[in-house]
Amino acid sequence: MSTPGSRRAQGAPLSVREREILGFLASGESGAQIAEALVLSPETVRTHIRNAMSKLGASSRAQAVALAFQRNEIGGQGNLGGDAPASHAGSESSPATTTSTGRGRARADLASGRSDSTLTALLTGLVSLYDVDGGTVFLAEEDGLTLRRAAILGEADENGDHHHPERVSLGQGTLGRAALERRAQLVHGSGSGSDARGRSTIYAPMISSGRLVGVICLTTRPSRLTARGELLLLQAFANRVGEILVSAGGDQPARLKETLERFRGSWSAADGAS
Repeated sequence: MSTPGSRRAQGAPLSVREREILGFLASGESGAQIAEALVLSPETVRTHIRNAMSKLGASSRAQAVALAFQRNEIGGQGNLGGDAPASHAGSESSPATTTSTGRGRARADLASGRSDSTLTALLTGLVSLYDVDGGTVFLAEEDGLTLRRAAILGEADENGDHHHPERVSLGQGTLGRAALERRAQLVHGSGSGSDARGRSTIYAPMISSGRLVGVICLTTRPSRLTARGELLLLQAFANRVGEILVSAGGDQPARLKETLERFRGSWSAADGAS
C-alpha cells in the first residue's frame, strides 16, 4: 500500500541528477559504470534510480527509462529547468551527460521505428553487392529478449513469401542463436523449407559497447562461396553499423554510407580472392 508521501512523489519532476542517471541507463550503462562516470558511490546511484522510479511510477529500471522518454524528461528538450541541486551552478550539461542523452535518443529512434528508412537504404546498398540475393535487418527490442524486423529486401522464396518472421526471440532458430551468441554464422539454405535454390544466409549481430543492437542477415547465391574471412568481414561491418546507429552525434546516413562503401570494396576484394 502506498503512503501519502509516495503518492506525492509520484508524478513529481525528476531532478537533474535523476535525469542524468536515467540517460546513462538508456544508453546501456550499468550502475557501476554510471557511478564511475559521475564519481558517485554505487549506493548513491541506486538511490537516485529508486527515487526516479518512484516519481515515474515505474516497477523496473527499463520501465523508468521508457516513462522518462514519454515525459520528455530524457532524450529531448523536456524540463531542463528541474530541481537542480544548488551545487550545480552552471546550466551546461557535462560531456558525459550530453553523450549519454544523445545515445538514449538514438536508441529511442531505433525502438520507435524512426530509423527504419535509414536501415532500408543501407540494405539496398548491401543487396546490390555481387552474389547477394536479399537481406534483412533486425533490431533488438527494449526488453533485450526480442528482435524486430526493421527492413527487408529480396529474399522471397518461390511462393513470394519471406522466411524471416516479424519478430524473433533470442535463442530462437539460427537468427536468434546468432544474436544470443553474438557472433556471425553461416547457414546453407535461405531458411525457407520451400526454397530449394541452394542459397546460403549469413547472420551478423550488431554489437555496440557489449550490447546487442540488432542482426544483419544476407542471403547469397549458390555461386558465392563464403569463407571464414568474409564472415569476420561482415561481423566487423555489422558492429560498425551498430555503433553508428546508437552514437550520439554526426550525420548518421552519411556515416553509414561511408561505412558501406568501405565494406563494398572489401567484399569485392574477398570475392576476387576466393
